[in-house]
Amino acid sequence: MDKRPTNHGEGNPQAAEDFNKAERDFVASEKGQRKIKEGPHVKPGEEAALQQAEQRGKSRAKNDDSHTEQMKSKH
Repeated sequence: MDKRPTNHGEGNPQAAEDFNKAERDFVASEKGQRKIKEGPHVKPGEEAALQQAEQRGKSRAKNDDSHTEQMKSKH
């Protein structure tokens, strides 16, 4: 009998688990650490658009928690 994959509706737990594991493995890898240290590569003309988008997002936010101890410890 043909075994078909289960329809998980809104999400597939196995796919999410596989993706998360791959992300953790990449971040822990030498290449991932190098990419993290390099930081984002922003094209010269994109800086203003990124800052504008950040301001739009902040204007809709309920609270700015970027200065809390919990957020500071993540950086």
